[in-house]
Formats: sequence, C-alpha cells, structure tokens
Amino acid sequence: MDSPNSDTGFTVINTRYLAFAPEQVFGAFADPAQLLVWWGPHGFTNVVDEFDFRPGGVFRITMTNETGRTFENAKQFLDIEQPRRVVLRHYQPMHDFTMTMLFDADGDGTELTWRMDFVPGSDSAIAEFLQAANEQNFDRLEAFLNGDTHD
Repeated sequence: MDSPNSDTGFTVINTRYLAFAPEQVFGAFADPAQLLVWWGPHGFTNVVDEFDFRPGGVFRITMTNETGRTFENAKQFLDIEQPRRVVLRHYQPMHDFTMTMLFDADGDGTELTWRMDFVPGSDSAIAEFLQAANEQNFDRLEAFLNGDTHD
C-alpha cells in the first residue's frame, strides 16, 4: 500500500496466487451468478442489481453484512481484456477509485492483483480496512473456486 496522502490520492494493492487458470478466475468475476457467491469480505451476501460486462457498462451490486446493513455499490467498466484484465471505476462520494484487476498466468495458476487508485481528497483512513477486506475477498474467491460456497 502506498503511503496515504489525501492531496494526491493513495493506492491499495492486493495480490494472491490462485491454483486455477486465468480463464477460470476471470470467469468467476465475469459471470454475475458466480460473482454474487464470493464477492465481498467474510459474512457478506450480495444481490447483483445490474451487470453490463462491457466497456462503458454499469455494475451495481447491493452487499449485506452479517448485521443486515446494506451497502449499495455503483461501478462502471472502463476496460476489459478477457481473460487478462478488468478496469472499473467505483464512483460514490465515500469511495472514489479506479480498480485494475489483473489475471496473470503463473505456471498452472493465476497471480491475481487488485489495484485500487483513489482520487485526490479521498479519506485514506479506509486503506487499512480495504487491504484486509480485499484479502477476505480473495479467501472467498479461492474457496469458491475450490467448490466451497459457504463462508
């Protein structure tokens, strides 16, 4: 994670090796029926409200935590290169960032990287939370790819 500086923005980066081909890892994101099973930190459930998987397309998802609190998320796809990269813009007053997801072949598996570049003026206090939440997201994705759909 870059050092947080609200004047210039900040970056959160998570990387994980997954023992699955890039096409399979990419597919778990590109298919909203799969995505809703694993997306989000531990304990979250999801409803995919809109998923127009093309550059310019909208991705809206409602996430619900264990206490029942809902979080509506709005994103727009900026670039998609199957099965290598997805770039999206998460645009909300609380969180405003561009996320680049890389699906790099590594032997028989994939090195998955999520890079979140926040706009200047963003509250950098969220960086530590997001670093941990992204790791939980990776945990859930890996479990899903292994056939475990329980959190």
